[in-house]
Amino acid sequence: MLLATRCPGCDAVGPAPCASCIAQMARARPVPTPAGLDRCVALLDYAGPAREVVAQLKYRNARTAAAWLAHGLAQLVGPRAADLVTWAPTTDLRRRSRGFDHAELLARKVAVELGLPCWSVLARVPGPPQTGRTLLERREGPQFQPRRTVKGATVLLVDDVVTTGATLSAAAQALRTVGAAHVVGAAAAHPR
Repeated sequence: MLLATRCPGCDAVGPAPCASCIAQMARARPVPTPAGLDRCVALLDYAGPAREVVAQLKYRNARTAAAWLAHGLAQLVGPRAADLVTWAPTTDLRRRSRGFDHAELLARKVAVELGLPCWSVLARVPGPPQTGRTLLERREGPQFQPRRTVKGATVLLVDDVVTTGATLSAAAQALRTVGAAHVVGAAAAHPR
């Protein structure tokens, strides 16, 4: 039995996201480039239906809009912007509890859109999630351990939301320790 696709923004049956939700979504304003990155972009303003679409992907495994987000991110980043794609991973504990890593899912779809390899380069050190932390607490960022080298590569680093940039900055610094020549950050959303 096939289940109908539902919009993660409004729960209407049909495309994900639906035309009505897309019309309500605003493009993200320019993102300040976090330390360690050469460039950083975000697709959508993290408000209204865009917030719901990203939250549904992250917390409810609502993957229906992931391809749409990945397509938009790939267009935003542009062709030949990187040699490979990776992501800012969640902790193993959160991955097990959710059953997947939403940033990995998004990164793999972006890589397909761009025709680039997608490598698991980083592991996240256990620690508190960034969600729910104050801006000051967020600036400390998570810690990442590299898993493999990316010597001389330009790496596209994907995450769901860039708020303070601390997660992307910490991940970029870890990528630099294993030889990344350039790091470009890309997120589905950024709050105003």
